[in-house]
Amino acid sequence: MKGRILSSNGLLAVSGEGVSEGYKPKEPFAADGQDTTFAMFAFVLGFFFIRWVMFSWQGWGVTVFAIVYCFAVTMYFVKKGIIITRSGLFWLAAVILIGVSYSLYANNGLEPWRSLFLFCAAVYYVSNASGRLILDNTSNWLMLDGINAVFVIPFKNFGCQYKSLSSSKYIKRSFGKQFLSIALGLLLALLVAGMVLPLLLKADGGGFLRIANRLIEYYRWMQNRFENIIIEVILAIPTSAYIFGLAAGCAHNRGCSTFKREDIQYGAESVRILAAATVYTVLGLICLLYIVFIGSQLPYFFSAFAGQRPEGWQVYSEYARSGFFELCQIAAINLSLLTLANLFCRKLQGRNYALKILNCLLSLLTLLLIATAFSKMALYIGAYGLSIRRLLPCLFMVFLTVVFTGVIVLQKLRFSIVRFSIVAGTVMLCILCLLNPDGFVAAYNAERYLSGTLESFDVRILYQSGPAGIDPALKVYSRTSDKELKAELSAYIFDQREESTRKSGRTQDNLQNMLVRQKAAEFAEHKNQY
Repeated sequence: MKGRILSSNGLLAVSGEGVSEGYKPKEPFAADGQDTTFAMFAFVLGFFFIRWVMFSWQGWGVTVFAIVYCFAVTMYFVKKGIIITRSGLFWLAAVILIGVSYSLYANNGLEPWRSLFLFCAAVYYVSNASGRLILDNTSNWLMLDGINAVFVIPFKNFGCQYKSLSSSKYIKRSFGKQFLSIALGLLLALLVAGMVLPLLLKADGGGFLRIANRLIEYYRWMQNRFENIIIEVILAIPTSAYIFGLAAGCAHNRGCSTFKREDIQYGAESVRILAAATVYTVLGLICLLYIVFIGSQLPYFFSAFAGQRPEGWQVYSEYARSGFFELCQIAAINLSLLTLANLFCRKLQGRNYALKILNCLLSLLTLLLIATAFSKMALYIGAYGLSIRRLLPCLFMVFLTVVFTGVIVLQKLRFSIVRFSIVAGTVMLCILCLLNPDGFVAAYNAERYLSGTLESFDVRILYQSGPAGIDPALKVYSRTSDKELKAELSAYIFDQREESTRKSGRTQDNLQNMLVRQKAAEFAEHKNQY
């Protein structure tokens, strides 16, 4: 190398034929016809994301956007010669299934988690399908892959959409030259129409006046919506740049190497600073603490399995809720403890059997605590019925059970525990979104109330369920003799009818709202027969 000098910040700089070692050259972006086409279509995606999705996250508009988004990105990758990975197909299916659920059910109880997951999955699909992950697949570095996909790649390629459009020869030659001519033609046409239109109205026999009045009404209607459209167009510009930046960055492998595999592996090895004896001591004492605690609390802890209250507890709700969420927190803390212990523990020569045994022991103790928490919640539901706030923690406990079981299996087999966990969680969420959990909660309470195993029917849970509670409400209304309850159910049914009618014909509508309108109308017509 020639002309070696030391720069002011200590980095090695080279003049002449040399290249600075501290300087990272910009990655070029050479757009082609596929990039230009997708850049224009990205504006459409950005506009409809703002119009249909961003301010509502409800109804068939989200479904249509999700499907069109997946189709557009997939076709763009195919045209660019990118082979979609197998794991990419899994995330494609997840995005489409979650998107389809919006046109089926409101799923009020799953918000905002359903919408947050859909956004993250849609972004992660692009990075995964193009093979731009740190380890070319979902791995233990999922968090870094997610940061790369959500923040780094889109914003590093934020201006590529405009580069694609500006580099298009067709746009330069056709659109650029014809724009002023078209604008001049429109201006002249307006001037001539302004002179001719009053004369036509005077000579009109009535038909043209009706057309003109309709145009004026349409103009006033458009004027009322014009401000919203302008705001949506303005917001669509950065949104489309984000969508194109993500897809084009992955397609061109531009800005995708912020987190390098070698650097991450070196960093992971460098944080192994704790001696094995330290980790063994921490895990061993924590396991001993749990064993002593469980042993001293046996009558209290496991009475829930038999469906009984221990002595000193007179109220079901106090006993069932006491310690449930604390046990959930302990399970989450134990998962973090296992992660940190295995991350910071120094590697020993040969197999680390002691660490594997402690991992299994702590996981088994955590599974025991999870089972206890389950039994307490089951006791609470048995006494007071189900709600979405009681159902979701139970499902979270199921997820943690799967994760800790995976940790135990991991001590014998080699696989990515993060990939196993995220796939399991994704499958659970997809199934949950398509099974209408709000409707299940309302139907469960209705069945138990009508069978006499539930003392009262809480109408507030119906309101939390939204349109999903219409069938159970009609069923209870037709079979109960409680006039006060009937009045409350009638108010709920008409409230849902009004809400679903408001969404009729709009992108926030869904199949569930359509059924509500139909059944509520039948209820209003034949109310005395119920």
